[in-house]
Amino acid sequence: MTRRHAFLMIAATALMSTANHAWSASPWAIACGDGRVDQILDNFDATWDTCCTAHASIPMPTQRTVAGCSGNALALSYDLRNVAPVGGASWVVVQRSFAAAKDLRGYTHVRLALKGSNVDNHDNVEVKLKAANGLFTARLVSVTDLPEWRALYIDLREFTGNGAPDLSSVSGLELALVRAEDNEVWNIPGVGGKADPHAATMYFDEFAVVNLRPGGPRREVQATFEPVAPVPAIRQAAARALVERVVPSGPGAGLVPAWFTEPTPNFNIYAQAEALLVFLHEHSLTGDATYRDAAQRLGARLIALQIAPDAAQSGAWFTAHSPQSGVLAPPQRTTQAVPCNGNERDIRDVDACQWIGNTGWALIALARLRHSGLYENDPALAAAIERGASWIVAQIGRTGGYDDITSLGIEGNVSAYFGLLAAGRASDAERLGRGIFARGWDPIQHRMKTGARAEDAATALDVAGSWGVTFLRAVGRNAEALESAGFTYSTMRVNSFDGTRRGFGDIAGPFTPAVEFIGQAAAAGIRDANLVMQEVAAMQIPAGRAYAGAFPGAADAWYGGSLPPWNTTMPGVSPTAWVHFAHSGDPLLALLQPRVGVSLNQRRFQPGDVLTLNARLLPGTAETTVDVYLALQLPGCTTSACALFWQPNNSFTPSPLPVLKSWVVERYEAPVFTYRFTGSEPPGRYTWLAAFVKPGTGEVIGSISQPSFEFGR
Repeated sequence: MTRRHAFLMIAATALMSTANHAWSASPWAIACGDGRVDQILDNFDATWDTCCTAHASIPMPTQRTVAGCSGNALALSYDLRNVAPVGGASWVVVQRSFAAAKDLRGYTHVRLALKGSNVDNHDNVEVKLKAANGLFTARLVSVTDLPEWRALYIDLREFTGNGAPDLSSVSGLELALVRAEDNEVWNIPGVGGKADPHAATMYFDEFAVVNLRPGGPRREVQATFEPVAPVPAIRQAAARALVERVVPSGPGAGLVPAWFTEPTPNFNIYAQAEALLVFLHEHSLTGDATYRDAAQRLGARLIALQIAPDAAQSGAWFTAHSPQSGVLAPPQRTTQAVPCNGNERDIRDVDACQWIGNTGWALIALARLRHSGLYENDPALAAAIERGASWIVAQIGRTGGYDDITSLGIEGNVSAYFGLLAAGRASDAERLGRGIFARGWDPIQHRMKTGARAEDAATALDVAGSWGVTFLRAVGRNAEALESAGFTYSTMRVNSFDGTRRGFGDIAGPFTPAVEFIGQAAAAGIRDANLVMQEVAAMQIPAGRAYAGAFPGAADAWYGGSLPPWNTTMPGVSPTAWVHFAHSGDPLLALLQPRVGVSLNQRRFQPGDVLTLNARLLPGTAETTVDVYLALQLPGCTTSACALFWQPNNSFTPSPLPVLKSWVVERYEAPVFTYRFTGSEPPGRYTWLAAFVKPGTGEVIGSISQPSFEFGR
């Protein structure tokens, strides 16, 4: 059965035409030599001054000018195989002094192009500014393995030293290559990669600065949110790919591995929440019982995996689980060589063991499950949601000096905010939302930052271009949401390493198209959403191949940068789920709308039993007027023609009439209907349907709640 708009006799469908955009004449992706800079500080037409090495045992680097991505480039060959004495770092440094100091106060970012010579070399690059008040450094982790030229943005606030750099007088630049050990997160972490040789050549080109403040010549403007034209075939194949990966038995039964080709399954809670949301979305669109059953099983597992009431971190979820000795086990702690146990007190342990963002997403998914009406044990589901929300509230202010947020990272706070919103804790969400905006909004560049500290200025798509954008809309800041999306569009467009795919990177860089984050941004309405989703569509694994319908994490395997993203080519839950959401609806945007849910006191009835139907109505983030419909489908009824619509006088009518007309949604939770079975009723499966509808249009707002029950004599 198609999505149950039918029970309201809604026949209209919306056809979204693909946006009439064309790729501009200049390169769509950010690239060296694209002209999107304001001043070149050095074009590498000449070699720099060789400064020094960490120790006499480390050879001096050699330099030469070579053809680059925009004119000449600097080829800096280095050998860090010798390790500096114990306690010291192994590095080499080259310098460039300006004839006259430069005033960089009119700029926001350095943009530097880099490329490595050996993909097995994973050392760090440090970029340094010589300001009047000292030397300031921005560190790029594990970037010496870049296989292709990348023009990387580094916010000037990321340069750290003794305070902040005095940008009014910058007299020179430095580049350092620093040996790093165990510095790489591999494409498949359990498999690993080759040993690092610590000797290679690094190429540098176009050391520039750019002004990305609003109104700056390189700052793109986003005027509206762009909807994605849904392609049902892509969405359906993605949903099938996930439901086919549900583990049938063993310790992971009912769960979905986060990455399908990992040797040891990782049941990350965020991935389980995403999968649950996909199953619920797909069931609401198709009525396919496969997704209903998968959602019920996964919901039950999530409830069972919640940390017990007698633990210190009661109500949270461990970040992930993996099979160990025949059972699911939580992660190892970062500060102790013992597994997490739910009684962590150290904040570092709490973040590692129970990442707050994952608990937020568990609440988002479980709240959606509750409103769907599909889960039979509503009291247990409600209790799990309440305990999870209470745990999040208890985390607000846990970090000294930050009494209005849960953690220093804005992403975790945003996920927690939406978790509270989903749980119906509107006042707590509002309180946290004020802290997020105060700490995370950048009043200079008009975009969401990655963290609460001044130096947390690297760009991350989830906070600047997707979840953070939707958060801004949720707190009534649409103009700021568009500004942040425009900033992301200005800085995160990128090609794959082979140049065949275009999309958005995920963190800093940009480095390579990251499928999950492209789906997030498109679902949130970023500019060129349809264009990038067309590019992503070509990455869906075709029928007949392993993991058909799924998507890889990214176009290329990559780890590195100022805030290193991990991009994998493994197919997995997150990229597949977010492509589904881009075509079916953003689960975060859904939380901005009012929601209706109905539940039953039990799911199987006999003569003499009393049925109680409970309603739970939640307002959205803005005042909304709706018509409220409540209908019952009798056994064998699968169309609107046989649905009976409940009326305020406790009667039913076959006419699709609302129980409330033009009602301003407010919070309401109480029984709305009771009935004692006499035995004369038809046996079989009954389904209640509840929905909000836009008055006078027949347009369903949000999702339809549809709990079922069985009656037998």
